[in-house]
Amino acid sequence: MTEQIYRDLFDKARPGPALAEDTLAAAGAHSARRRVPVRRLAAAALCLAVVLGAANYQALAAGFQWVVRYFTGVGAAAGPVLVVEQADEWTEGDWLCQLDGVSQGEYLLLELYLVSPEEESLAAVTRELRVYAGDVPLEQGDTAYSAWLPYDGFAAQGRSWMSLAGLDCGPELAWKQAGYQSRVHMAFTYRLPEEVPAELTYQLVDLDGMETRAGTLALTPAEAQAAWSDSRGFDQGTVTVLVSEDGRQLSLYAHRLENEAGLLLTGASLFHHQVTFVGGSGRRYPDAGEGFRSFTSGQVNVQLAAAPSWVEEPIAAVEIGAVQLFYEYDARWDGPGGGTVRARDSVTYGDLDWVISLE
Repeated sequence: MTEQIYRDLFDKARPGPALAEDTLAAAGAHSARRRVPVRRLAAAALCLAVVLGAANYQALAAGFQWVVRYFTGVGAAAGPVLVVEQADEWTEGDWLCQLDGVSQGEYLLLELYLVSPEEESLAAVTRELRVYAGDVPLEQGDTAYSAWLPYDGFAAQGRSWMSLAGLDCGPELAWKQAGYQSRVHMAFTYRLPEEVPAELTYQLVDLDGMETRAGTLALTPAEAQAAWSDSRGFDQGTVTVLVSEDGRQLSLYAHRLENEAGLLLTGASLFHHQVTFVGGSGRRYPDAGEGFRSFTSGQVNVQLAAAPSWVEEPIAAVEIGAVQLFYEYDARWDGPGGGTVRARDSVTYGDLDWVISLE
């Protein structure tokens, strides 16, 4: 049975997720705001078994290099949040390559970008990423369905090139400014051992089984950098935003808790241009597109945003206009075999007027 046949059968055996709402629905949610100094926030987080962390975002482009350190919080994680201390970057001919990642609980998500100065739309790229803790290979999962499906090793991951012209946020902005035209993005998930090592090794292999890159990735515990914390309750669960002491960086996460109805909130997303930073003068600044980054899979959900780097005045408030929540629930399946299946869906809340004052 080929991988494609397997995927087709899997798609037929599960209900498709509902389409996102066409318009942003008004949120009938209540806000539970709290502002806590960083040390008190970290202590409270430990007491509540909520891990605060940091995610590492890097963008490299020809002519300049800059690194922005982010932070993130994770609710109900099974273990500490770790980040790749420094993204591994190299070149393959004219291609710029970047491997970065973050872990949430027992899962590690690694993201591989291959960036080309040419339009490569007719050619697909296939890579297999083998990751080791010492001499022991990590168990890999299939990220295609945002769920943990063990990878059985019979097929590497193939992805098509995407033009950078239509992408307006994330590391793609910096690459476009440097003259690159297209990129391939591949996501790989792994299950970490109980004793997580401080360093992992990896091998990047092409379709012919030839090694194209080998290296190491240092994992470091994420640092609690949040000075401001603000939570809001929705019908699906609670979402928390953490803001850095200077007000220029924020992260959003969902509390992964199942409610009495059996609904499990699994993730939360911000929308580009729906995050606004308000300066001390009252001037409003939209989020910096090049700083808008997410590490997202079925097990790892980290959403990040930042103020534009050219803003010089202090930030007095952060406003969030909309969020999208992802959740799972039990649903009746009337197809072959019948029974109850675990379905997935999402809901968008708009017109939030969610203001986090830093004064």
